[in-house]
Amino acid sequence: MSNFISDKRDLSARMARNLKLPLVLTLLPLLHGCAADAYMPGAFDSADIEVVLNPVQVFDGAGSASLDFGDQPQMLGYVSAVAASGGYLFLIDSTTSSLLRIDSVSGEMLLLRALRDATTPGVYVRPDLVVYVVDRQNRAIIELDESGYERHVFREPGLVAMPVDVVMADWGSSLIVADEMTQRLVMFESFSTLTGFLPHALAPVRVAGSIAAIAASEGSVFVLDSAAREVTQLDLEGRLVATYGEDTLMSPVAIAVDRCERIFVADGHPDGLFVTSQEFYGTSSRAALPREIVSTVTDLWIDGNDLYVAAGVSGVWMLSIEPGCFAR
Repeated sequence: MSNFISDKRDLSARMARNLKLPLVLTLLPLLHGCAADAYMPGAFDSADIEVVLNPVQVFDGAGSASLDFGDQPQMLGYVSAVAASGGYLFLIDSTTSSLLRIDSVSGEMLLLRALRDATTPGVYVRPDLVVYVVDRQNRAIIELDESGYERHVFREPGLVAMPVDVVMADWGSSLIVADEMTQRLVMFESFSTLTGFLPHALAPVRVAGSIAAIAASEGSVFVLDSAAREVTQLDLEGRLVATYGEDTLMSPVAIAVDRCERIFVADGHPDGLFVTSQEFYGTSSRAALPREIVSTVTDLWIDGNDLYVAAGVSGVWMLSIEPGCFAR
């Protein structure tokens, strides 16, 4: 644990000198759950980009218990975003403008929070079930516990004008926010502290023509540029690593990256998801989706070797990824 913290402090010092990403350094409590579930680079075997997606379960609200939304019981409507961990799904239902939690075993749905603007793929869950959701109305990111209790609010109006998506990187210590209006990335860096928050801003840079969504591995950020129809991979100092999907992607809307850094992109292609990786740079494959959701994907999330596909009125589909990504 001490080496883990030391490595992160060294990285923070380098970032403070050289970081090219738009940055807001914010001191937050470093939770034990992040370190326990984190993995070091190279800890997982490489995996083939020729993958098969096998349906496991569908969450559409039809068989779930109704949830109390005021005095009116509601069922699952149009799912615009999804995240999953520990047997729980966290999703944004734009029909009811709400953040919901679904127990994957019992099917029970719980209303966590009403949202003023639910037109975003911006929801993220940590392994310890701490949830981050984009609050576009207030230009902020809200941190919630698994029951919906508000823990922190990340807000930096000078840098984040219209947040669209949020991810974590760097072993769970960096919260990265994509700004749709400025096409910038903003990073909130978190370290253990007893005094709360200490914001520090560095100059931001433009990273894309139109940010549709972002994903992250421990050391990289993947920006889905819907205007350029490509994926840009950046390291945590804002340097370009690679681009993917040029002249291949159709209408990209969602992205997810697994622990082997395989990149999955939904772009409405009839043959399914675009799949590639840095290891197989210059090549790609297509992973077939169930025909019911080929053209309705709104968001992607990977938990272990399971892919969760948010599919609008078709709910959320859980698919197993084969071959999977396994620790060495």
